[in-house]
Amino acid sequence: SGGSDGAFRKDTTQWVARVKHYKTLVPDLGTDKIRNVMDMNTLYGGFAAALINDPLWVMNVVSSYGLNSLNVVYDRGLIGTYNDWCEAFSTYPRTYDLLHVDGLFSAESHRCEMKYVLLEMDRILRPAGYVIMRESPHFVNSVKNLAAGMRWNCHQRDTEDARNGDEKLLICQKKDWRSSKAASE
Repeated sequence: SGGSDGAFRKDTTQWVARVKHYKTLVPDLGTDKIRNVMDMNTLYGGFAAALINDPLWVMNVVSSYGLNSLNVVYDRGLIGTYNDWCEAFSTYPRTYDLLHVDGLFSAESHRCEMKYVLLEMDRILRPAGYVIMRESPHFVNSVKNLAAGMRWNCHQRDTEDARNGDEKLLICQKKDWRSSKAASE
């Protein structure tokens, strides 16, 4: 409901170009260093479909408050689930090497605070794991400031269409850190 064949085809083509660009920004993407991926705000599973030949699997998460498109994800032969990102996501026993966020904060910021979603992301992201976030410049800057407090290394980048000022990319990597006491033992 609310989708069309044309929108689906456009989404698929768009994600092939986006993933090609992502691989230049995160060289580990497409290698065996990144195996467990979560697309936190998928629509039709285009991100996962663009990665289908890579040695990884993608958990597609459809917002429980967005367009009901999980059936399209399943029809593509992909895995997925619904989630309300204002609540915890059940990950046991799995953590993720990469979290992909496309427009999640723009879509959900009126419902819950961004800092709680980021803390949930930090919980389910492995040490040395990556976040690729595609958002408006406002949210990219806000997340970049909060992520520094979580000890993530973040770099803002242009999208594959650098002329598009409506979206920016934030590439973050979670540090593998320990307290100074644990490091000396």
